[in-house]
Amino acid sequence: MTNANPTPLTLAAVQDFLRAQSTRIAVDPMTNSVFALAQSLFQDVEAGKASVAELAKFAGDLHLTMIEERADRFREQHYDAAPKAGWSLVRAALDALARKGLDAFRTGIEQNTGGIVFTAHPTFALSRALRQAFTAHVTRPNKSSRATLLKHIREDGRPWTKSINLVGEHDEVQDALLNAAGAQQAYAALVLDVARKAFPDDWRGLRPYLPTLASWVGYDLDGRTDIHWSQSLTFRLREKAAQLGRYADRLEAMSGASKIAVLARLTVRLRGAAGDAESDAARFAEDLTDPEKLVEAANALTSHSKRMVLDATEITTVLDDAIPTVDDSLAAELIAFRAEVESLQLGTARIHLRVNAAQVRTVINRDLGLETEDRELGRLALAQLSQKARQSKPVQVNFADLFLEQSTARRQFMMCAQILKHIDSGSVIRFLIAESENPATVMGALYLARQYGVAEKLDISPLFETPEALETGGRFIERLLEEPEFLRYIKERGYLSIQLGFSDAGRFIGQVAADMAIERIHNLIARALAAKTDDVALLIFNTHGESMGRGAWPGSFGQRFDHVLTPWTRNGARTRNLRLMHEVSFQGGDGFLHFASLPIAETTYAAWCHRALSDPPDTSKDPFYTRTDLVWDFYRALRAWHERLFVNPDYGRLLGDFSAGLVVKAGSRQKRRTGGPTGPRALRAISHNATLQQLGIPANTASGIGSSLQRENDRLVELINASPRMHGLILLALRARVVTSLPALRAYANVFDPSVWIAHARLAEPDKAAAYRSVYYGLRDDETAVSINRIANFLSIDLGRFDRLLARLDDAPSAEERHEGRLDLHALHAIRQALMMRAFTLVGRLPRISQRHDTDARDLLRMVLDMRIAETVALLVEIFPRASDEETPFKALTESGSETKSAASYGYDNIHRDIIGPLDEIDRALHGISLAITHPYGAFG
Repeated sequence: MTNANPTPLTLAAVQDFLRAQSTRIAVDPMTNSVFALAQSLFQDVEAGKASVAELAKFAGDLHLTMIEERADRFREQHYDAAPKAGWSLVRAALDALARKGLDAFRTGIEQNTGGIVFTAHPTFALSRALRQAFTAHVTRPNKSSRATLLKHIREDGRPWTKSINLVGEHDEVQDALLNAAGAQQAYAALVLDVARKAFPDDWRGLRPYLPTLASWVGYDLDGRTDIHWSQSLTFRLREKAAQLGRYADRLEAMSGASKIAVLARLTVRLRGAAGDAESDAARFAEDLTDPEKLVEAANALTSHSKRMVLDATEITTVLDDAIPTVDDSLAAELIAFRAEVESLQLGTARIHLRVNAAQVRTVINRDLGLETEDRELGRLALAQLSQKARQSKPVQVNFADLFLEQSTARRQFMMCAQILKHIDSGSVIRFLIAESENPATVMGALYLARQYGVAEKLDISPLFETPEALETGGRFIERLLEEPEFLRYIKERGYLSIQLGFSDAGRFIGQVAADMAIERIHNLIARALAAKTDDVALLIFNTHGESMGRGAWPGSFGQRFDHVLTPWTRNGARTRNLRLMHEVSFQGGDGFLHFASLPIAETTYAAWCHRALSDPPDTSKDPFYTRTDLVWDFYRALRAWHERLFVNPDYGRLLGDFSAGLVVKAGSRQKRRTGGPTGPRALRAISHNATLQQLGIPANTASGIGSSLQRENDRLVELINASPRMHGLILLALRARVVTSLPALRAYANVFDPSVWIAHARLAEPDKAAAYRSVYYGLRDDETAVSINRIANFLSIDLGRFDRLLARLDDAPSAEERHEGRLDLHALHAIRQALMMRAFTLVGRLPRISQRHDTDARDLLRMVLDMRIAETVALLVEIFPRASDEETPFKALTESGSETKSAASYGYDNIHRDIIGPLDEIDRALHGISLAITHPYGAFG
């Protein structure tokens, strides 16, 4: 079976093909334009009318189109990559603040408003070279930048993914932090410039607060066992060495600073301390499982040489003495520099340590014999832990204790103690507890913090992300606030720290419902805290990714920041006289793109500063907050829909079969959680969302809305059109709907449908029919196609309802516009499916395999059906070694042998040429397609 005319591999021709197929739906509702194109391309390859290389080249062209469109959106978000545009908005906000007088200006620029956190979430799928080319194209798009993009798109991306490791991720975050620090300096200079003009007699007394920079790259142990404590300390020592060196550079670059004796001495001291920290880092990078090396490293670090800098106040005190004595220009530079030191302390960023609640719970249960998992939220354990925390006296620890400790949680507290004693004694450390569902866990952490003497510098922060936590988080905090010891602790700290996880919350209950639940918990906690005390602020760390499915609004930074911490929440806090501090995350390689160069970092940081300096808009007339009966009926229905989907066995099969092979490695952390639950719950949020992206169905964002409040559609439409908040939530779902393709999903079902392969075998030439029948035999007992179609049907009903709802909204694009917008994505899915089918048939042609290899052709076919093509290629190379032209080992033989000296008779060159080589070529092309498909969603996962 072949096409009379091969499908031209041009964008215009393929789009016309897809449009023509779509018109047939009115006649044949079972028409699938994506699979029609896939079959056409597959038949062309089988007939020799097209090659895998040609399909890969066309996929690369589509990749270029998609990454350019992503760059356009990114550029728009970043003020056309022009920092001046961003800073002009910040200047206007500062000028407005200055017009209110010195006291208002001082309050506005000196109070802690929060900051930015860099995480190591696995979104490094694009190679570093491709991300650098992307940044260059964003900054200055031209023929050269486009050609560079295409060059890196056409490179084999698989070696990059194999090379991803924690050290590389740490290197990348340091580069991003360097640019972010440059943006901090620009903001500080701007604040001082405005202050000097507005308050010529008083500006020297100002001490600006710079929104902080923090990182947990190298310090996050949630779900990881591969980060040794010595590696974390090595990272911190290297960060200290780098930052002290930069501080010295900053002082040297200031005109006139070298002539001020105290500043000159400080510069020399910083240089020496940086060198010592680098030497300490080198010693801690050794194999510290060797006690002798540990003793050497520990003794060197704990000796505390005279030139060691242990606290940032050793720097700021010198600056405070110098500022009143120098000229205005140098004084402004020194005040800005002082703000930088206050913000960063003795590292390139503040530290966020993270553990899982289970790791803390283990200590509570095993070491203290207390039960936390009862129906009363561990009330007895909470009370006892509160008493223990109150009575606890700090114990001294050294590096031997750290070496011998087996408990992850205890080890992290010990590491905190050693960092504060020997590396950076003035820096505050965040201690994040993932999957917090019980207040006793937080009190247990406080007990351990008191035990190891770090409570004064440790911000213990529960992370609410599971459905249970989102429901009970308000009561969770209320219960903690009833404990005098916890209340005393947060008063000592000056604020209560909490973290909200948009990614995992959206995985469990859908992103729109998660956004609503998180806004609710923000306000419940704010209300509880304000009712209990009036002298404690609330620090909210909203951790989210770069995609719609992980909490990032796909628009301007202003919309994005207002999405994760709504104006209603900010206004409510003001009404309660509660000061809010807000942090957001930029996660992994995709997040670091916002700090990939100094100009891009400045636009990002400027947007954050502008938002921190601006008042929230009035929300008192938004019906979202007055029509609570309708709103929360909608929430409950939407959440229930997603919870049913999440436990649907077909959904679990969809995420666990071949689709896992479509998701490339994107980070050093494992895709799945080890131990604990199985199925979708075992899949991490990024991998979960990435899998949905690869299948063309971001269901956790686009779906469920159509099935919510079906009987209240008229009222729901009115609410959406009248409420800015509800309108924003629905727009998020709409953006996801635009890149949702049920035809692409159903086409994957067809690829795995045994009847399709029987049909191909019936019409094929005899030499090909056998291979097609082999694929059929491999699939005949497989449930993949059935499960995909069931899920597609389930989603189709819901999305059909959503489409009808969208048709009634004021500004939603039409169905035709949405279909046109998906044509390029459809083409990519079709190319992938054609290549998958080709891979199946190649393995279907394998000869019989010797039993000594402990595998057979059916096993290899199963591996390819599971999209484990790279593993299959490696195994085939072992089973069928390529012939070698070298006869060196046998030249010494004196006995005559075969007349034919061709080495081909001793190898399997034909199998390499006809099967193994093409399979590897397909694997490379599929890897590139997986990368390309991420761009319409704005990020990996």
